[in-house]
Amino acid sequence: MPNEIDSAISALGAAINNTVHGALNPEDATVKSLANLRFVAKEDGTLTGLGLSWTGAGPNKQFMFRASPDRFWSTESIDLNEGNAYMIGNNVLLSKTELGSSVRTSNLSKVGTLSNLRTNGDLVIDDYIYYTSSSESLGIGTEAPNGKLGVATLDGEFIVDTQPGAINIGAWTSTDLHIVTDNRSRLVVKQNGDISVGDAHSRTVVNGKLGVNVDHVADVAFAVNGGMKLDGKKIVYSSSQPNEGQWQVGDIAFSRTPKPGGYIGWVCTESGTPGLWSPFGKIA
Repeated sequence: MPNEIDSAISALGAAINNTVHGALNPEDATVKSLANLRFVAKEDGTLTGLGLSWTGAGPNKQFMFRASPDRFWSTESIDLNEGNAYMIGNNVLLSKTELGSSVRTSNLSKVGTLSNLRTNGDLVIDDYIYYTSSSESLGIGTEAPNGKLGVATLDGEFIVDTQPGAINIGAWTSTDLHIVTDNRSRLVVKQNGDISVGDAHSRTVVNGKLGVNVDHVADVAFAVNGGMKLDGKKIVYSSSQPNEGQWQVGDIAFSRTPKPGGYIGWVCTESGTPGLWSPFGKIA
């Protein structure tokens, strides 16, 4: 009996002082009435290892104080009641559905579906898409696009850029530029500047006036400065019949200075350099 009295007195003293020096029996009525617990530093002046421990049902379950840095450590998950949240300085840090508005920096590596995402500063996506805020440029496959938008591979870079009075669209590197529909090249700009439009199965329609090697097209639909070919035959203007160059039968040289009694021009009747020429189109 004296031992039981001593145990009850000891437990009552612990309850009154809210100080724990040993194990507590959760079935003890006195222990159940404790308002709070106070853990006193060990003889070495530390609190490390002090806390709560649950035994008797598998591995120990612990909620302990640890140092370096000072923190509380748990062997088990901590489950808050529905509607509650983790808080710091009376500010919500994390709830069931929201990350606190005070959170500014994160190293999140995976998120779900985002809605209304806004960012400030540079942005990198999968080390493949780069937005640089200082130049306000977007690079796909390149960190340093040569325009406001750059799409690059090992073979070349396509850019979209602006400059005073102009917008640039095309290949920055020395590669051909293809404009494609139905997976077929419809217009090709070669790296040397040569341009190819359409193919044998396509039709090209030019609405309005067209000029070749001229600054302006005024009162005609088609203006050419220089010779041209029609159906494989060369047509030029000359002051006299050609006396140099390679010519083919059927090539025509129109006179630059036609006059009464003269001829409209000359036609090549035998291929050669310069070939044989005969005047045609007697002018009355």
